[in-house]
Amino acid sequence: MVAFIAPACIKQIDVETRNEKPILVVEGAVTTEAEPYTVKLSYSGNFTRGNVIPEEFLEKDATVSISDDLGNTTSLVYKDNGIYETTDPDYIGEAGRSYHVTVELKDGKKFVSVPEKINPPVPIANTSTSFNFYTPSSINVYADLKDPANQENYYQWSFYSWAPRKTNGIGCGFGCILYEYCFQKITDPEFRILSDAAINGNTIKNQLLGISPIYWYGKHYIDIRQHSISREAYQFLQRFNEQKTRIGNILDPLPASIRGNVYNAADPDEFALGYFSASSVTHKRAILVPFNITQFLLDQTAATFIPSGAKICFEAFENAMPYPPPPATQNPPPPGWENAEVIEVRW
Repeated sequence: MVAFIAPACIKQIDVETRNEKPILVVEGAVTTEAEPYTVKLSYSGNFTRGNVIPEEFLEKDATVSISDDLGNTTSLVYKDNGIYETTDPDYIGEAGRSYHVTVELKDGKKFVSVPEKINPPVPIANTSTSFNFYTPSSINVYADLKDPANQENYYQWSFYSWAPRKTNGIGCGFGCILYEYCFQKITDPEFRILSDAAINGNTIKNQLLGISPIYWYGKHYIDIRQHSISREAYQFLQRFNEQKTRIGNILDPLPASIRGNVYNAADPDEFALGYFSASSVTHKRAILVPFNITQFLLDQTAATFIPSGAKICFEAFENAMPYPPPPATQNPPPPGWENAEVIEVRW
């Protein structure tokens, strides 16, 4: 028997890719919070990493301003990474007023957003918690609120916590160890929005706001923001989330650019991507005090999150809060929670 082996041939094929014209992307908001407002300007394009915008896609030379329906205007100055920021501390969004952004580019094009009216804030009636035995274990944070019956309401929640972290620290002689503990800022990544279309006027109970992971003993300092957004903002966020969470099923529609509320003032058919929103904010901070953390629990669910070797805690973890050496207070709590509600967490 004679075997013949045919040599394999490999032919290189160059696949043509679409080179779409870059489109301006506008991301920003004005709220009822007394804080600087930001507008981020960039351009669509082929990014090599989804969460990093290359320098060439950032818009750094625009003139940006925010105005209300009474003609009050504030200018924004460029900071970095495509972000422009307000500088007037007295310019604060008011419920009942409408706001829009104006972006003037170097080539003379002017983009404006459709004015958005700030809806009244909705109070958070109660905050509660539950425990999850995962790896790591975590604390779920919920809220109850009474939805107003006399208006359409659309909600968006954002949540972050300062959670205790641990490393082995670094030696400082005679058995001394420094920088073994720190607090890490952990922003909840989930997309949380809600329409009252099916529950208008009822109590919204046990609405999940966010999750704070348990890596070590100690208190968790949480920050909750409940935005009362417009119908148009809700619909934009809903479409964005649907596209973001598609799993690639054969029946899924092809992804397409989601039109926001920013357009060319001289040509309304030319639109920018992104959205400029206006919303009221119900802001709440609380301190969670877990009472049932044991070494066994940490060994089972959190031990793998303690890095090996000698490491400074606030250098080992991203977004951790640094602190100076002694005699300064070691591992101080984050500032801003001095008058916050204390919630005992038991399970």
